[in-house]
Amino acid sequence: MSFFSQLHVLPRSFWVLVGATFVNRFGVFVVPFLTLFITRNGNTAAQAGWAAASYSLGGFVAAYLGGWMADRLGRNVTMGVASLAGAVCMLAMSQAVDWRVLALLAFITGAITEAGHPASAALVQDLVPPENRVLAYAVQRFAVNLGWSLGPATAGFLAEHSFFWLFAVDAATSVVFGVIAWVFLPAGTRTAREQAGWGHAWQSIRQNHAFLALFGACVCLAWCFRLTNTALPLHLERSGLPLHLTGMILAMNGVIICLFEVPLAMGLRQWPVKRVLALGYILMASSYLIFFASSTLTAFVVMMTVFTVGEMCSFSRQQAYAASLSPEDMRGRYVGFLSLAWCAGNTASSALGMPLYDYHPGILWVVNAVLGLVAVLLILSTRKAEDAR
Repeated sequence: MSFFSQLHVLPRSFWVLVGATFVNRFGVFVVPFLTLFITRNGNTAAQAGWAAASYSLGGFVAAYLGGWMADRLGRNVTMGVASLAGAVCMLAMSQAVDWRVLALLAFITGAITEAGHPASAALVQDLVPPENRVLAYAVQRFAVNLGWSLGPATAGFLAEHSFFWLFAVDAATSVVFGVIAWVFLPAGTRTAREQAGWGHAWQSIRQNHAFLALFGACVCLAWCFRLTNTALPLHLERSGLPLHLTGMILAMNGVIICLFEVPLAMGLRQWPVKRVLALGYILMASSYLIFFASSTLTAFVVMMTVFTVGEMCSFSRQQAYAASLSPEDMRGRYVGFLSLAWCAGNTASSALGMPLYDYHPGILWVVNAVLGLVAVLLILSTRKAEDAR
């Protein structure tokens, strides 16, 4: 089957989700510039790190709540509520100055906004058969990163005039996504009330060793990935690069993914899943070591290129791998539980990584590389029999 024929078999509802996701991701203006917004209001880098960590802490609530809502109430309702309520939170954050107030609002925003993620990932599993999921997740990430490639570049220019517009556009695109999700997307697989609790899901998860190994790897990977939204923008600024170039460097990630991830996913389709994941993990984590050699604009371009190649190798394949380990009636809760790994890694990276960066950036780059190696060892640790299940 040709490449375009495979795209054609993906269902219409999936393409609606992809289109809405693009609009939403184009408007993710606040998170990449959150630490800069906080420090420019007179707070320290460490305080900015704690405020950013609060957003990740809110993700713990989002994973628990969003996973249950996705399985019990439906994917569309969950995404709609999370996006519409999240828009209100974003506007509230724009009015805060003190880092403690920002931390509280960031926690609430993270708890509400991120609750839609389990529903989105579970809906792809509902709509797309297993043999097409790597392609489907690659296409969805194309939409995410097309928005990401255009969004931060636009946000960088807006931030030079007023940070308020970052929050306003972010909120507006969340409203658009919320309306589309609620009205035009299906509810997906819903679980009966007596089977929708977390107790049933936990009994399944604790016996799923391959999924738990993936969970541990994702904690490490989340630490590495979070630095692109915390330490990296700050390192760009402290290296003397203007805000619009910061936005362009961040946008490189999305541009490269848009051009190459879908073909790469098809080209690596026959490669062993865990080896491709391991390659991606180590490339992402080791990319920051480039800063030991230089912190010039060229170094940032090389670093982002290596990081993005690793991301393309691992992310869509990782989502499909996680889906293959999830029972059909627990998809929302499995995605929610895996989101806890990202919350833990994001929170630790924001709260501990930023003080480490303030103390000595080189230490942070080394810790990052070590965590990437740990992720590789975890993902390669499970036996073939466990993966097959």
